[in-house]
Amino acid sequence: MTFKSASRKTLAESVVEQFLDQFRRGELKPGDRLPTERELMEQFGVGRSTVREALQGLARLNLIEGRPGVGTVVKSLDVTSYLRPDIFSVLLGDSSATELLEAREIIEVAIVGLAAQRANDQDLATLETMLATAEEALERGEPTYELSALFHVGLAQAAHNNLLLNIMLSLYELLRARGRQTVDLHSYLRWEIDSHRELFELVRNGDVEGARQAMDAHLRHAAHRLGEIADDAE
Repeated sequence: MTFKSASRKTLAESVVEQFLDQFRRGELKPGDRLPTERELMEQFGVGRSTVREALQGLARLNLIEGRPGVGTVVKSLDVTSYLRPDIFSVLLGDSSATELLEAREIIEVAIVGLAAQRANDQDLATLETMLATAEEALERGEPTYELSALFHVGLAQAAHNNLLLNIMLSLYELLRARGRQTVDLHSYLRWEIDSHRELFELVRNGDVEGARQAMDAHLRHAAHRLGEIADDAE
């Protein structure tokens, strides 16, 4: 692996960004050992403190870990490793809520159909746990928007298509932020959990077409209730 000299503007961030590029391109894989601090200092053209700050940042992102007698290695990644907006959030610019809905209809309808075909027992157990946790949070009057966003990522995990999973992971923070506006809308949150439960049952029963239709209805109804699309657009 090779790196460029780091930008002088934000040295540690420049180092981290180059590592993230390596992760995304698959040039750094779980189990790979990173160069030593001195080697990284030479490759990036920075001091020891910058390298250590960058490595600490990657460790906080749950991407690397130190192993006695081995050095610093890339960790095996799971869903929770991606839940950081500074890694995976997409920059939507001036994209509208309608454009987001259109994109989600294309992506998530396909995802739930694949999940209905491919979900295994572990996938189903994970989704069911998410639903149960959301139910408990709602009963306690606690926010559920993170669990809602994570449920959609969980469906992508169950689809067993890494590209689609990465797309959903990149949307996670956007969906989470969007969900913040629902915190005080108890009737909406009750509907959302019930709708997620319906999607889960269709996936568990292997009903591909039913799951696809239910996801499309779920996305459009949510957008309508949140005022993102007009009545006649639903």
